Amino acid sequence: MSKILQKYLRFWTKIYLKRAKPKIIAVTGSISKTSTKEAIFEVLKIKFGKNVRKSFGNLNNETGVPLSVFGFEKSPSKSYQWLPIILKVKIRALFGEKIEVLVLEMAADKPGDIKYLTDFIRPDIACITSVGPAHLAAFESLEKIVQEKTDLVRALPNDGWAVLNVDDENLKKSSYGGRWQTLTYAITEKADIVAKNITTEINKFQSQTLFQVSHEELKFRAIIPTLGRVWNVYSSLAAIAVGIIFEMTPTEINEGLENIKTEKHRMEVKKGKKNALLIDDSYNANPLSMKAALDVLDFLPKPLTGGKKIAVLGDMLEIGKTSEKEHELIGKYAKKVAQEVVAVGEHAKKYQGNKYYQKPEEAADYLLGNLQENDIILVKASRAIGLEKIVESLEE
Repeated sequence: MSKILQKYLRFWTKIYLKRAKPKIIAVTGSISKTSTKEAIFEVLKIKFGKNVRKSFGNLNNETGVPLSVFGFEKSPSKSYQWLPIILKVKIRALFGEKIEVLVLEMAADKPGDIKYLTDFIRPDIACITSVGPAHLAAFESLEKIVQEKTDLVRALPNDGWAVLNVDDENLKKSSYGGRWQTLTYAITEKADIVAKNITTEINKFQSQTLFQVSHEELKFRAIIPTLGRVWNVYSSLAAIAVGIIFEMTPTEINEGLENIKTEKHRMEVKKGKKNALLIDDSYNANPLSMKAALDVLDFLPKPLTGGKKIAVLGDMLEIGKTSEKEHELIGKYAKKVAQEVVAVGEHAKKYQGNKYYQKPEEAADYLLGNLQENDIILVKASRAIGLEKIVESLEE
């Protein structure tokens, strides 16, 4: 059924794309795919309005990306729910609205995913956010992950654009020698687009990040209403790059950036009991994103009197043979950043935190019983661990 469905979606997707001829921006990476896709969408929406369409949620695989092309917002969870969608796909392919621009997130959970998708959904702009040891169990080596992610760039036409984060060493190497055009972005390295003087503010549990954008002679101050000194800035830089490719002005780009919304369970700032500040990043985790989340915690000012920084960290799944080592390394880094580390899950033992619990409910009980006024609490783990339960328990 799965293979037949994939072939069906592939066939009608090709029919629609041939008819509509939209510009396609494809986003992949080991971290920050979704926030980058959202930032690009918000910027392009200023210019194209309703004529730009994005992929929703986690519609980023063999069936999800085609559904995104046709404007569906979720994938059926049961077989019988596919019947009306199958009928609608054909109708939309033949008679549906012609969208000018598609912003699509493409996942690479196993070898061949990117080549499969780009064989019938060819990007005009390929944006790669990062390459790290996510899904290492499926790929076996970082080199194979690099090959998979950069297949997105190799799918570009001769007049296509590669938008690459060159603070990532693996992408820095990929930014040279292609037949395509390239726009690079960075915070620490030399790049076409650079962010400087980054500051983060939290006022009454509302966060914003400010930074100076520099691109050739174009310079402006950007503001994004999200928390994240590094990765949300990277997402914004990618969106700025795409805006420049579409010849948008700084005013238009900034207007789009100011509309960025925090995705659920992705660096979400919430008010907790006893005036605690909760950072809910419980959607997913790998070594790269875990380090990035801890960097955010480290960058925040010290809590007010009586409070402390607490890192509640769960298992990082699907990272293969490096799991033990990566958990140990993250644990060491967490102890430098936070005054207390609470570990949750089987692999989380390797964090060697101040407290260890097998289940989220047990950790939630401990935190509730020991919560101090003005604590800052980061909650981060792979989705399957269910650490959102801790956030729900601590939320005011």
